[in-house]
Amino acid sequence: MKTLITITAAVLSFGLATSAPAAEKKAKKEGAAPAAEAKKSDAKPAAEASKAGKPLPMNARVDSIDASAKTFTMKRKDGVELKHVLAASAEIKNNGADAKFSDVKVGDMVAGLRNKKSDTEYEVVKITKFGPAAPKAPKAAKEGAAKDGEKTAAKKE
Repeated sequence: MKTLITITAAVLSFGLATSAPAAEKKAKKEGAAPAAEAKKSDAKPAAEASKAGKPLPMNARVDSIDASAKTFTMKRKDGVELKHVLAASAEIKNNGADAKFSDVKVGDMVAGLRNKKSDTEYEVVKITKFGPAAPKAPKAAKEGAAKDGEKTAAKKE
């Protein structure tokens, strides 16, 4: 019986001895957690701000130009006009060569980077390429003609 009491006392004292430091560590972690959460919450607005400030890719068709205001507009398929305002520090290049905004013509496709100001207005940060839109070849008509030709050849055999 003495052995049983001695073993039980040893187990309990060992359990209490190891749980006390664990409780202290837990208290320290809980005290540090609000500070860590505060740091995380401070970091979120900075991350959102940097994400909001990151320029978006631009591929736009120029439907009208105002050279004096350095703006151009494009009309979406749904009829809404999007205004693109050239930033004062905007870099303009055409396939790597320096260019001017006056080189851009109505009907050109313009590629580059832009920042969204509102639902219908963008600030152009960089123009990397512009020029007339390449005419689209009717691929479906050519492919359809080739397939029809194959089908009729197969029917004849």
